[in-house]
Amino acid sequence: MSALGPLRVKVRRAVAGDYPAMLALQEANLLDNLSDQARASGFLSARFNAEQFGAMNDGCAIVVAELDGRLAGYACCCEVEFGRQFPILAAMISTFARHTFMGTALIDTRVALYGPVCVDGELRGRGVFRQLIAGVKAELADRYDAAVAFIAKSNSHSLQAHVDGLGMNVIGDFSMSGRNFWIVAFGIPRSDLGCGVGSRALA
Repeated sequence: MSALGPLRVKVRRAVAGDYPAMLALQEANLLDNLSDQARASGFLSARFNAEQFGAMNDGCAIVVAELDGRLAGYACCCEVEFGRQFPILAAMISTFARHTFMGTALIDTRVALYGPVCVDGELRGRGVFRQLIAGVKAELADRYDAAVAFIAKSNSHSLQAHVDGLGMNVIGDFSMSGRNFWIVAFGIPRSDLGCGVGSRALA
C-alpha cells in the first residue's frame, strides 16, 4: 500500500469520450512496450482498439475511475461470445467445461469475461483497483453470476493484486503459444462488493 494513502476516485460507466485516454494508458502498460524492470509492476497482455472497447461496453460493461478529470484506470468486461473472436480468450473459454466456480462448472454459469484492467502506474497501491472492481460488480449484478479473467503466470504483481489483495479465486490454468496463464474468478452478487474471502489489503 502506498504511503500516500487511499484515493477516492469517481467510478462510472465508460463513454466513448474515454476511449482515447484508455488507449493511451493501454499502450503505456502493454507487455511489449515495457522494460523487464517495468514489467515487475504489472502489465497488459493484449491490445484492444477503440471499436473493440465500444463493443465490450455496449455488450457488457467498461468501468472507469476518474481523478480530477484524469483517467486513473479502467476495468473491462465482455460477453463470452464476444470474447471467442480473440485467440487468447478463446483458449481460456475452451477450458470452461472442466473448471468450476463455487461448485458449478463455468460452462453452466452466467459468466462475464473480466479484463483487461489497468490503473495508472502513479496511482497504484492507493485503492483505485478496489473501487474499479466494486464498480464492475455493481454494473454486472443481476445479469451474471461470476466474472472470469486470465493472468499471465509471469505477471506476479497482477496475481497478487487480484488474489491476495481482493480475494479472487484461482480456479485453473491454460497455455497458449508457449505462454502460461492462471484463470481467476469472482462472484458478483449485488449484496457483496467484495470479491472473495481473501485479504482486503488495498491494491
